[in-house]
Amino acid sequence: MSKSQQQPYHAHAHLKATLPFVSLSFSNSFSEPSSFMANLCRSTNFNLPSGFLQPSLRLSHKYTDQMREANTQAVLGLKKLHLILDLDHTLLHTVRFSYLTPEEKKKLKAEAKRNMEGGGPAGSSDIFLDSTGEGFFITKLRPFVREFLREADKMFELTVYTMGRRAYLSMKTKLLDPDGQYFGNRLIAREDCTLKGRKSLDVVLAKESNVLILDDTVVVWPDHAENLIPVEPFYYFSHGSQKRGVQPSIIHNKGEHEGGLVTALRVLKEIHERYFNSELGLKGEGDVRELVQRVQSGVRERYGDQAAPPEDAP
Repeated sequence: MSKSQQQPYHAHAHLKATLPFVSLSFSNSFSEPSSFMANLCRSTNFNLPSGFLQPSLRLSHKYTDQMREANTQAVLGLKKLHLILDLDHTLLHTVRFSYLTPEEKKKLKAEAKRNMEGGGPAGSSDIFLDSTGEGFFITKLRPFVREFLREADKMFELTVYTMGRRAYLSMKTKLLDPDGQYFGNRLIAREDCTLKGRKSLDVVLAKESNVLILDDTVVVWPDHAENLIPVEPFYYFSHGSQKRGVQPSIIHNKGEHEGGLVTALRVLKEIHERYFNSELGLKGEGDVRELVQRVQSGVRERYGDQAAPPEDAP
């Protein structure tokens, strides 16, 4: 079978195939692992939370390394790399409805009226209101995000990694990927993090040498700066924007067609091309981190510096 004919690889499917009893290894309350899973995780006193694969699952470092290797090789066979996507302020902006200013509420009301009359601007339907046990929240998808995901999916296995809780992550990714086409089960939440207030690739089922990260917050990745492609933080609503020194789009009518995800996609496409092009880059082998800074600098020189946030971004 040729590489172009190979079927997409999913770590969850690999887990089910290699661990046929995993779905039976927990009680209905997901309290304690069975003796089968306990033996799997006994090879080290330190094991990694993997709840994004199976609720309450923890895998030994040894087995996680084996899965990383297998997943990386399978994805390379499809001429893809791995891309970790932050959620808030990278792909969308969510705030409590009560945090909106009177001016913002007035503008949203006017947009809703235009949409009902069929005259709303393109992309205005990317605003969603939802209710949880904690109240009402309003979400605006980042401009160009749907096009970005469609193009990025051709080059990368996509994973969303957020410091938000799993219920919030599940709700918001359905706005971006309602059919599960892009992310599948690759959704990493706060419950999976091994370091408080920080993100780490230790819970990602891919080798670090084949992973890229897109995030608006640099400081949460202290151990993986070489994998990181910073993106300007997206604030549509004004709440919290002053702290980051960002102008909210809703008030200032700030467009992102020449920055944000557009520039990030240019960087990602060039890295992918150089990595797999035998004349330009690493010939589908080696460490993608060797290309990150060089390609980012080149793209910013050609298109401007909109892609990178300040180095001291909180």
